[in-house]
Amino acid sequence: MKKIVLFIIVFGIMFSSKSQYLAAFNDNLHRFWVFEAGMFEQLEHLEIQEYQVGGTLIAYLDNSSNLKVYSHGEVEQLLQGEPIKFLATDYLLGYSMYEQLNVYDNGDIRVLSIECDGYQIRDSLIGWHNRISQNIQVYYDGQIYTLEDGLIYNPLESFKMGDNTIAYVQSSTKEFKLFYQGEIIVLDQFAEDLVFEAGRDIVAYMDIPDQAFKVFFKGEEFEIETFKPRSFQVGDEIMAYVDNLERLKFFDGKEVVELSSYEPEFYSVIDRVVIFEEQGFFKTYCNGQVYVIERFVPQPYRVDFSTIAYLDQSRFVKAFLPNCEPITISYERVQEISLIRDLIVYVVGVNKTKIFFNGQVYEH
Repeated sequence: MKKIVLFIIVFGIMFSSKSQYLAAFNDNLHRFWVFEAGMFEQLEHLEIQEYQVGGTLIAYLDNSSNLKVYSHGEVEQLLQGEPIKFLATDYLLGYSMYEQLNVYDNGDIRVLSIECDGYQIRDSLIGWHNRISQNIQVYYDGQIYTLEDGLIYNPLESFKMGDNTIAYVQSSTKEFKLFYQGEIIVLDQFAEDLVFEAGRDIVAYMDIPDQAFKVFFKGEEFEIETFKPRSFQVGDEIMAYVDNLERLKFFDGKEVVELSSYEPEFYSVIDRVVIFEEQGFFKTYCNGQVYVIERFVPQPYRVDFSTIAYLDQSRFVKAFLPNCEPITISYERVQEISLIRDLIVYVVGVNKTKIFFNGQVYEH
């Protein structure tokens, strides 16, 4: 196992990402619209019940309880009836009715289970419990894998799932296991009292009796700290934590960086972003530098994917972009904003919806 040396230096967060181009909204007449790469299109005239925006599709329940999916300019009906539950992620759409669990993956529809009594959906995988065969299975990269079988109860709620990871303690052997890229990896032979969290390509954990703080990152294991931290959070290939000396630190698989020598009033790791409050200042860490976004914590603010969007004290729309650029998007007073990955949606007046996408504001 590698030992990470602490360098109090600034180090950049570098991510590769696909373009995010989809958004959806209801207008003031309750008509349902989709925004795709600069173009608006009305999908429904009647008020819909619910919608979810994924990375490449938009799923929604129409006025008649039909589950539909919009992708690449086309609308397809997937399921009809009640009750339908669904969740769209960056890569998958998972949906269910009663005990039947289905996945919509890049246009392909597959029934995963007809005996499902509990499931969780993340960006790249779906995990579920089969109440008849008494096993835990996972759908990943087009394949179904069995994680555990012969179970006498459903342990799925105790599992921690990241976008492409599943971490859990096997109840009978106390082994700490990780499902990652189609393989089951044993991280600890005997986890007596374990605290752990899972994110994209990262799992952080500490066994209370052992004290050491450890991380699995993209196939490698690291011992980050000798003593257990006060708290920690993981996201997409990143982690922030407060060590035993109350210092806020950051890890991205390369270095441990100290962001603050004091414990912040709060901190949060969401997707590819870390934010925190220090002495009333609203801060983030981007490209090797700590930035003061505002000298107050704005309300409301939104964080998604790699963008921070918020309303300032004048109710103007502002954002901190993935390239570490602070920007004022609108000088019009706005009451509410939403953030769909890197797209900022806000309403001016009664019926004017605007979307900030790829450096431009598009108006409906």
